[in-house]
Amino acid sequence: MPAFHFRLQTILNIKIQLEKSTKNELGVAIQKLEHQKRLLAEIRAEAAEQEEEYRKESTAGVILAKLKQRMEYISLLHQKDIMQQQRVNEEIKNVDIVREKLIEMMKDRKVLEKLKEKELAGYRKEQEKAGQLLVDELISFKESNKPVDDKA
Repeated sequence: MPAFHFRLQTILNIKIQLEKSTKNELGVAIQKLEHQKRLLAEIRAEAAEQEEEYRKESTAGVILAKLKQRMEYISLLHQKDIMQQQRVNEEIKNVDIVREKLIEMMKDRKVLEKLKEKELAGYRKEQEKAGQLLVDELISFKESNKPVDDKA
């Protein structure tokens, strides 16, 4: 009995490798996104802290030049916040692109795997028919070679 051979196995193997590579790529993209989100959170925390200090100093009667300097720093932090939010949005888009790519690759792989399963089921059915045919031939051969009883 010949072994089952899926004619598109090499393509399926390539699809599986590409899918693994894309999964790794997605992992890296998610890590970059999380890093950018952490930086954004740090900027926002610093801005909130500086705003709180500004409020405290303005009620405490600190020198106007120092208040102005703190306000400029807060303004700079808000600009950094906007830029960092843009970086986060870019990383989100990148993650979405890689995720869509991975989904397409998974669909392609699943199609090939289903085709392989279908061909394997057909192969098994053919082998079962061939085995049954062999059994039938053996039985008919044995029946034809039996001595005939002439006791009639």
